[in-house]
Amino acid sequence: MAYSDRYQEHRVDVPEGVCGNWRVERFEVTPEAAQPEMLRAAFHGGRGVPAGHYTRLMRGDTVVMSDTPDEVRDHLYPIRLAKGNCLINGLGLGVVVAGILAKPAVKHVTVVEISPEVVFLVGTYYLEKYPNRLTIVLANALEYKPARGQRFNVVWHDIWDALCSDNLPEMHKLHRRYGRIADWQGSWGRDWCEEYAKRGC
Repeated sequence: MAYSDRYQEHRVDVPEGVCGNWRVERFEVTPEAAQPEMLRAAFHGGRGVPAGHYTRLMRGDTVVMSDTPDEVRDHLYPIRLAKGNCLINGLGLGVVVAGILAKPAVKHVTVVEISPEVVFLVGTYYLEKYPNRLTIVLANALEYKPARGQRFNVVWHDIWDALCSDNLPEMHKLHRRYGRIADWQGSWGRDWCEEYAKRGC
């Protein structure tokens, strides 16, 4: 199974590199490896990865983000809504940044990223590509305060390595902070996290 054409446009072209404990690297999922994983996902509600070539952001042995179809799918809604002035908490591989800045209706994007290594590996690439429409702030998203009077059409929070109901308190904190200055805001996997929290997971 090839990478779906629907998600092909959101694959990143950030160059591979290493900075400290972080790295951007290409990887392949072979058809032989993909088949059992997709079957497990189908029967157990998981997230399978179809065969194809992808890019991932690693911190040590932890996959922080990849441009696999499920992860891209998670970010399509804020990309679809984006216009005007947008803010993204968490840079990752830049899937959302690239998707949003590809839209002429988007005037400017501010990204808040805590890791200088990620800014070096990923942010530098996008700053060179979109020098007049992108600002990257090196800060903790949970502590960062936008300038007084600033307002955003879309705000997207994605500062977590994995989907987990333990992320909800931080999501709630961020949503309270931006509630009055964002036309729309969302957090990566919030609906999923809330559902699992209801089940006691």
